[in-house]
Amino acid sequence: MNQETIDFTETLCQMEGAHIFYLTEKTELYISNAVSYIIDGVQKGERVLFVENSRLYPKIEKKLKQLLTAEEMEFLLYINNFDFYWRKGNFHPEAILDYFEKVVGSFTADGRQCRTWGHIEWGSQEDIEEKILTYEKEIDLRVPHKQVISVCAYDALRVSDQLSERLMHCHGYFMKDNSIAALTFSKDSVARK
Repeated sequence: MNQETIDFTETLCQMEGAHIFYLTEKTELYISNAVSYIIDGVQKGERVLFVENSRLYPKIEKKLKQLLTAEEMEFLLYINNFDFYWRKGNFHPEAILDYFEKVVGSFTADGRQCRTWGHIEWGSQEDIEEKILTYEKEIDLRVPHKQVISVCAYDALRVSDQLSERLMHCHGYFMKDNSIAALTFSKDSVARK
């Protein structure tokens, strides 16, 4: 494994449910981390919901096919992030959460663990930051109860300092391209601003 990427096996082995805010700056490290996260889950017998754009997913899939068997690849469900987050024609938190619950529920119905990775991107939409925060706060409430490890990935160039700070208060962990750390402050104070 590239030493600049994160060792998910070591980091996530003690987690039964975690909500991770990933702020990425380098595409190649992002791809390596995504591959590592998926492989770690598949090797543990977990199902992986992977929500990514159509530009990056082929690069990730190519690496995965070199490292996983066809049978192991069946543990991965890829959904285009536009289709996942913009199902109703806009970023509609309730619709996204309903779909998230449906997919995770079908994944875990047989007792298997599940992990998710969502690359959240957006165009122009009124109040988009508030809608993203509404979504993230609700996911943060649901993830521990479902015992799901969930990564919410954002491109650093698209996230303002204010939004970044508020997103930290909706997650239990903060991840960058080469680090991950628990967040220990009160989540309610800034997320509600």
